[in-house]
Amino acid sequence: MDKRKISLADLYKEKMQQLSPGRQLIQDLMDATGRSEVTVRLWISGKFKPEPIIQNIIADTLGVDAASLFPINEHQ
Repeated sequence: MDKRKISLADLYKEKMQQLSPGRQLIQDLMDATGRSEVTVRLWISGKFKPEPIIQNIIADTLGVDAASLFPINEHQ
């Protein structure tokens, strides 16, 4: 197998342009739902829940059950 030929400085620049896993999750949810970063962050924080159709889009995007992503909180 041939190894890549890249300088350490260029490799560093390449890695710095990549999104962190958390930031990538936010971007993926923004792309899937068409909602803003602020809205996605509000969902993640639990301050707001997306409407049911958006919950299903998020669940499909992540491959996770919607009910587990957005559990019903009896204290709300």
